[in-house]
Amino acid sequence: MKVSGLMARTGIAVSLVIGLGGCGAADQGIAVPAKAAAEARRQAAAVTFARVAIATDAGEFWFQPASCSVSEEDGAQVFTVHGPGKGPDGKPVYVNFDGADQGPMADTDVRIHVGVEAHLKQGDPAWISNSAVSHQFDVPATAVNVQGDTVVLSGVVFNADGDSRLEVSGPIRIDCGR
Repeated sequence: MKVSGLMARTGIAVSLVIGLGGCGAADQGIAVPAKAAAEARRQAAAVTFARVAIATDAGEFWFQPASCSVSEEDGAQVFTVHGPGKGPDGKPVYVNFDGADQGPMADTDVRIHVGVEAHLKQGDPAWISNSAVSHQFDVPATAVNVQGDTVVLSGVVFNADGDSRLEVSGPIRIDCGR
């Protein structure tokens, strides 16, 4: 399984921290400057991804991915992305993307939770886009294209309460690379 994005870089950074300041260096009698170990920890914590804009007919939502990963599973490119941001009105939002580009897992679920800044908190409203929403509005399901660490979603339509419709005016591009 190929893993990219945050998980791969975190593993490298953790290896650096362990290698520079972990027990292994002390056990081997190698002196590691505290400043070097602190710098490695700072760089591991500073992993950031490109800000993502979601242009809709109601204005632009944006978010900063806190987690962004693309991996291969059963021949499909599977992705998970989430992070805090702001809505067109300046209210906080938390955005979650989960999906795959093909196969039985190809349904993409995108949620914008309005009024919250933390993962797994429910906002009001929660704008949702998935195959059920597409079916309800009689529109094609979201098209997904994964190229390496980049995920592009087209044709996204959101629903909040069964009647409200929010259309994305262009593709959503998420870069899980650095």
